[in-house]
Amino acid sequence: MNLTPDNVIAYFQPILSADSNNIYAFEVLGRYMDDDGEIKSLGSFFTDPGISHEEALRVDRIVRRYAMKKYAEEKRNEYLFINIRLAWLLPFLEKPEDMITLQWAKEFGIPNDRLVIEITEEDFNANEEYLRAIVHYKKAGCRIALDDYGKEASNIDRLAKLQPDIIKINIDYIHNSEKSYHYREYLRAMAVFADSVGIEVLHEGVETERQLDICISSKGRFYQGFLLAAPQSSMIDPVVNSFVFSALIATAYNAIQNKTADAEYLKNSLDGQIERFLLENPFDNEKINNDEYLIKLFGELQDVVRIYLCNKIGVQLSNNIERESEQIICRDYKNKNWAWRGFFHETIKAIIRGRKSCLSNPYRDFTTKEKICTYCYAITDDIFLFADMIKASEEANDYAVR
Repeated sequence: MNLTPDNVIAYFQPILSADSNNIYAFEVLGRYMDDDGEIKSLGSFFTDPGISHEEALRVDRIVRRYAMKKYAEEKRNEYLFINIRLAWLLPFLEKPEDMITLQWAKEFGIPNDRLVIEITEEDFNANEEYLRAIVHYKKAGCRIALDDYGKEASNIDRLAKLQPDIIKINIDYIHNSEKSYHYREYLRAMAVFADSVGIEVLHEGVETERQLDICISSKGRFYQGFLLAAPQSSMIDPVVNSFVFSALIATAYNAIQNKTADAEYLKNSLDGQIERFLLENPFDNEKINNDEYLIKLFGELQDVVRIYLCNKIGVQLSNNIERESEQIICRDYKNKNWAWRGFFHETIKAIIRGRKSCLSNPYRDFTTKEKICTYCYAITDDIFLFADMIKASEEANDYAVR
């Protein structure tokens, strides 16, 4: 195909922000007009290994200049995401101030702080030469986004060296999240990690309401995909599916409140059952073996699959009392230390804050892979009762919004 400034243009795909339910940015996407006047994507052109480095750069610069000129002409103030291959920065390593994008920003009067330089993770070679050019973009006031985050197994080293402002979650993870809780949990884990190191998360490629629901539940500020808005020829009055976005945002926030209320109701219900039992059956902490006592208590806790006692440093004092095939059995876990488990950390925090009981966030059992949550009640200052319950799976959100 013959690609020239006469038939190469840019389209703009809106990126929505959860904090405003509005457009945060536009991503620049290459398009061309074929001989019949039909607008087509340049995606396959830029990913074609048969296209030379020089030719890809030439066409990309046509797209980039077109986009930046249009951004200025349409007097936009949203952020503009611009994809740049790191190899294209090599000629500017000694004089980064001559980088074409920054020159065009100056020519068109676009503030550098409105530009987001987007770098594909699989192209990122974390050596000092590339980093010098990227750092110059940051010094010039641009934001840095790392695209396809998670695609490459060794991305933590790149992330630490690049220190981007935004990570765009790999689209395959989002699409696969509809079928596998492993992907859903990984989305959440990446969002938690990013939040802990001060990086914002962008979920891209969202195509279905369930994918959007999952992404919102896993947390992250920005969202992009055909469900929300298609790439468009102009940034003025873009067509955006804001109703679906705002509705699912509201649904997620309501889910937080409902899940919190349900968890508190369950905890209070268990509190009542435990306290009645303790009142009628005073606990004797001098006993070496409390299995009979726990079996009696276990028989009154119908929704519980396992109970046991631990001391305040996490060492298990009793056997596990478990339900298996309608039978109550004992399993020897005495002297196991659970202080390293997340639910025990939640327990310690709750007890230190003056609460006598707590209910953990849901998590997957190591052996059965079932989703469970763990309840804890402080029988004494040094002895805690733990009770595990299987949590019903949820169709849209396979884990709690938390």
